[in-house]
Amino acid sequence: MIGNLSYETVYLYLLIACVGMSVVLLMIGDIFQMDGPVDPMLLVPWLGIIALIGYIGERYNLIHSGLLLGIAIGISTVLVFLLNFYVVVPLKKTESTLSSSEKDLEGQKALVITPIPIKGMGEIQVKSVTGSITRPASLYVMPDKERVAIKKGESVLIIEIHDRVCYVVPYQENFN
Repeated sequence: MIGNLSYETVYLYLLIACVGMSVVLLMIGDIFQMDGPVDPMLLVPWLGIIALIGYIGERYNLIHSGLLLGIAIGISTVLVFLLNFYVVVPLKKTESTLSSSEKDLEGQKALVITPIPIKGMGEIQVKSVTGSITRPASLYVMPDKERVAIKKGESVLIIEIHDRVCYVVPYQENFN
């Protein structure tokens, strides 16, 4: 007993709280992403599994409460480790490799889909194996070259990207 509550009741309240936190974290969980060996988001399932095993054990009076807590912590630790190792980490890696990063776009050839004026912005399309993406584009300032507007349908080379805007030059097969 903890105060006036039985262990069974404490485990039940903890389980209900973990389910509630899981629902909330499902909606706003991206806010709590941190780098490190263990994801802090795994604390909720760890506590939830402890609460579930503890509740079932106390409900059916399977073993002594202290031993039950120790077993619940052990099982929960193993299950959360497996969840992290086989689900969370691979999903994080997949999430970061599904589309190309902006740095990967630098040096690639693209097609102009909205004309790019000398002073202003247009739009380009970059095609890859995973599909195509469009990005806003502006002319790259080269001190020794004259700037020329780029028409729709022409090819460009992405030189650099700042604030999601691609800075491009007209594409030539052989640069002189």
